Amino acid sequence: MTLEQYILMRKKEDSLNEYDLSKRSENIRTCVNYIFEYFDNYLENNPDSEKTFLEEKKQDKYRQLVSKYSPDVQEWLVGLNSRTGKHVHRHLKNLIEDTYFLLFDSDSEFRSLSYAIYPKAIKKVKEFEGEGEMIYNFIRDEHRIKSEFTLAQQSIHITDKIDKWISNTFKKHGVNILAFCEEWCDYFSDTPNLWERSRKKRKHEYDSLLENKMYDLNDLIFWEYDYKADGERFGLTTLYRNMPKKDFTRGKKQAFDAVMMHWWTHSWDIDEKTWEEYLAQLEAKNY
Repeated sequence: MTLEQYILMRKKEDSLNEYDLSKRSENIRTCVNYIFEYFDNYLENNPDSEKTFLEEKKQDKYRQLVSKYSPDVQEWLVGLNSRTGKHVHRHLKNLIEDTYFLLFDSDSEFRSLSYAIYPKAIKKVKEFEGEGEMIYNFIRDEHRIKSEFTLAQQSIHITDKIDKWISNTFKKHGVNILAFCEEWCDYFSDTPNLWERSRKKRKHEYDSLLENKMYDLNDLIFWEYDYKADGERFGLTTLYRNMPKKDFTRGKKQAFDAVMMHWWTHSWDIDEKTWEEYLAQLEAKNY
């Protein structure tokens, strides 16, 4: 039991009344003695109780960490954490490497991913063996959690037509276009070797940085991305070509470009002027 529980138990045994002010000094000494008893006698003679208490505290802390998952998945993760001492959900999250994961909307896609992840998962944590169905359920939950609209996303306005596409896609397919584009842009912005050559510009400090042997030429510190000029950007040519062909992705290359441009001019670089100019071009195209 906890210290608080032990003190309550001892108070009941001794019929201690803390509201009796005539015994204030005596009650203080008695309560202090309870604390010494707890650490010197109770825990010394009940190591299993201490261990159980500490384990419960760890479990409660981990349960809070995975509280967004469904009850079944949450209990499964807590059980694995209790047996292994590992944050097992992070091992599984790190194995979800499909660029288009947030565009998944069919059972076959989630099943296929769970089959691909399973052999890798059991190499990381042997307790995952035989847990293929729960891994599948975890993947579905992870997609749901990552697809929830953030407060910032809820306030985003691009054009009425694109806003409606984003809203209808989520209602019908459970796919958050904004989340997909943000995840891609976040990755793309940190990976200069993916940038189009014409948009990859040297920073003013390039020459001085080059003299410092501790940096690699692929490091972001050397480069800046020119997103303002017309033409292909954000690696969208390859990204869109390889994108799953779905009702909500076909013919939407311009819409994806618009969502990514919004992210770039509001998150990577605060550039309202460029965004307004881009938005005017969209509206001129009736987009």
